[in-house]
Amino acid sequence: MTMRKLALLCALSLAAATALPATAQIRQPGRPAQTPEPSRGSELTERLLLLPPAGWQEAGTVRGQNALTTHLFPPGQNAEKWNEMLSIQVMGDARADAREHIQRIVEASRTNCEASGPSPVTEGMVNGYPVSTLTVTCTKGRQSGLGGLVAVKAIRGAQALYVVQRIWRGQPFERNSTAPVSSEMLKEWSEFLRGVAVCDEADPQRHPCPK
Repeated sequence: MTMRKLALLCALSLAAATALPATAQIRQPGRPAQTPEPSRGSELTERLLLLPPAGWQEAGTVRGQNALTTHLFPPGQNAEKWNEMLSIQVMGDARADAREHIQRIVEASRTNCEASGPSPVTEGMVNGYPVSTLTVTCTKGRQSGLGGLVAVKAIRGAQALYVVQRIWRGQPFERNSTAPVSSEMLKEWSEFLRGVAVCDEADPQRHPCPK
């Protein structure tokens, strides 16, 4: 599936599921951003802007009652066998709160991990929208037996809640230890998440979109 089809799928499916005008706009390296076509009866104006890592491929979109979740994987990895994953979730719920959603991720890590280590939640504004971010370590998953690290960025748009997660899993590690990932990977994660934003084509003064 091309990135244009992915963006269009997000637009049409979310509009059909919730009647809220929200979509995801994903750019491929070296190509201009693709603008999804509006679904019939809905004017889609908000865009989730992100640039997937080079070579990563979309591996399916799951449509829930009021949400769409898409996973992308590096070359040579897939949903059955992976060490890194990018999760993109668009929730068409006007009441959903970014910090509350992040807190649920923390609570899930405490339930599913032998020991979890959430960082403090950082809150701010990006392109006029409230944003919450944090990282969580998992020493060893109770079911998978693997260690994990997740970095989360949640943006409360006017039309949807947008949640982007970079996830690593690998060898388990000891309590109070750092996840065994390279500093280069952490730097790449940080640069990637800084580039994630939401804009609104109908409100260029408060939420300008790139041209």
